[in-house]
Amino acid sequence: MRAGIMIKEITVFSYGDSNLLKTWSNVPYFFTKTFADDGVSVNRVNVEPNRLLAGLWNRVFLRLIHVIFKNSTYTFDRTPFFRFLTNRKMKIAVQKYPQTDVFISISFSFHPKKYTDKPVLMFCDWTYDYYFQYFQHRKPDFLETQEIRNQHQLQSTADGLLALFPDTCKYISDQGYCKNVFYLGNVINSETFNATNETVMEKFNSNDIVFIGADKYLPGLITLLQAVQILGTAFKGRVQIIGINKDKIPSSLLSDKTRVYGYLDKSSVSERNRYYDIVNKAKVFVNTNPRWSSFSASLESMYHMTPIITTHYRSFIETFGENIKFGYYSENDPTEVSILLRRILNLNLTEYKKMSLAAHDAVTSFTWPVYIDKLENKIQSIIDKGK
Repeated sequence: MRAGIMIKEITVFSYGDSNLLKTWSNVPYFFTKTFADDGVSVNRVNVEPNRLLAGLWNRVFLRLIHVIFKNSTYTFDRTPFFRFLTNRKMKIAVQKYPQTDVFISISFSFHPKKYTDKPVLMFCDWTYDYYFQYFQHRKPDFLETQEIRNQHQLQSTADGLLALFPDTCKYISDQGYCKNVFYLGNVINSETFNATNETVMEKFNSNDIVFIGADKYLPGLITLLQAVQILGTAFKGRVQIIGINKDKIPSSLLSDKTRVYGYLDKSSVSERNRYYDIVNKAKVFVNTNPRWSSFSASLESMYHMTPIITTHYRSFIETFGENIKFGYYSENDPTEVSILLRRILNLNLTEYKKMSLAAHDAVTSFTWPVYIDKLENKIQSIIDKGK
């Protein structure tokens, strides 16, 4: 434990098991593990509801809701039923861990302040209302609005909110529900990686492209595969696709140059090794999905010395600026992507090494130990103010 930091025990609530890497893009795992590595006792509480119950709601009741509200996102985790179950779990946890110095919810949808006088923090990427304004570009329906009200009420009673992006931090802060909203940087969901000349050489010689993203990023993958078709025989590498299954991809875009792996679970040693073998050998990361292009995977690839081609979207621009030295911004357009790919693939070793190192250097301040160090100082200041 560092000098001046008196935090000995924390209790963390997450939707999913924080011992597993597959839970929410690895975030709860690295969040809790880094605290533990720093000598803090960590109590992990999984508030995920019974899957049969949640599945019944999402398959049956959500379909009925869609009859009235066609595009509703009112899944079980947005309902009063979920809040009731979660509150009960949090109340039990508060009683079970009385020595906790601070309670942290990895969500903006629940926290245990009503059960404790200890500091309570919320940590997440964006709020539900931000989701509608920035991603959906529509007003929330009647049911969605009640969850937004719930989040606003929780913000007003929390001791602090931690946002993963500078633009979402400003959005939440401007609303004024919580007086203590912080942005401490972002985080790379990866074990420690040492940048070496050998890694650069392996990347430079591979000519492989890596795409990482779930099904919702399929438009970006389709554009990439169309761009590779435009390159034709000039492209000598492979397109390594992580996160999307083969049956989701139009067969006309698949060839002997594509390798499709689907979701790779980092909790599995073999799948984790495959994941990092692909990333460490990739010459460039590409995901130009509109409005949001797999921010977490972008950061992780950059940390592993991979130049990127990504969409010109708000959170990325707010984090890295309008002009980047580690790759290129691009519209989700096959011709534009093909031009930028050709530019990177044709770099000489000196030029490529410069871009590769720039990618790594741009995110070195986003490691989990650096983030948790900042967070511990922030928590300590909140505790000290409450004395």
